Amino acid sequence: MGKIFGNILVPYDHSPHSKKALDKALGMAELTGADVTLAHVISNDEIPEKMIQPNESSVFSHEIKFLNPIEHEAIERKVVLKEEILHGNTVEEIQNLIKKQNFDIVIMGRRGNTKTKSSNLGSVSNALVQNSKIPVLVAA
Repeated sequence: MGKIFGNILVPYDHSPHSKKALDKALGMAELTGADVTLAHVISNDEIPEKMIQPNESSVFSHEIKFLNPIEHEAIERKVVLKEEILHGNTVEEIQNLIKKQNFDIVIMGRRGNTKTKSSNLGSVSNALVQNSKIPVLVAA
């Protein structure tokens, strides 16, 4: 019999909610033997204004510095962690990644780093819950 969840996707934006989702995903992966793919989408809003054309190596080096502690946690928990750093519209990039790879579940925070706090689900979480072809677990 195969793994219940062999490949878990975690959209990650450095928010407290996405950190909680990552912890849930790593815990599930420990129990099931699943691999975890951490996906961070760099939107145009996150690129410094002085950069007319984003220099991928400088933008990505910032992300790599941040991901190193996460990699160490995954190693300690004996979980295979893969990383995807994407550029563009967050919802579109995550949906495209789901289509390209064989994920079994998405585990994500209920909201991200947006300033709007009016609803229970953020716009990215809401869009994925509404439109995903695979299960989406929203970590509260």
